[in-house]
Amino acid sequence: DVSGLKSNYKVQAADLIKEFAENDSSAMKKYLGKLVTVRGQIKKIDHDEEGYYTIVLGDSAGLSSVLCAMDTTQHVDAANLNKVSSVNVKGYFIAFEKDETGLLGSDVKLNRCIVEKQAH
Repeated sequence: DVSGLKSNYKVQAADLIKEFAENDSSAMKKYLGKLVTVRGQIKKIDHDEEGYYTIVLGDSAGLSSVLCAMDTTQHVDAANLNKVSSVNVKGYFIAFEKDETGLLGSDVKLNRCIVEKQAH
């Protein structure tokens, strides 16, 4: 659980997506393996059949997102989030999936995420 660790970066979801869109190789070098706190609007909350949660952050009008795979100890927090709220999620940056077609949107991926605090 990363709750006791200090983030290397704190950034808005939209700014993080924009940074990767403008220069993904530079952003990869900056963030890879770093602990990042991302603040953003919750687009949706997914969970699979094994009960793993992913919080999807970003502008609901935009195709690109920040995908935050939740730490297994944080499922209760993820399940209780309101879909229209903004939230701070902290996790390790692991990948950027660029949409070369322009049809699906690109995804910034974090794992081992926790919800820092719920914004009101």
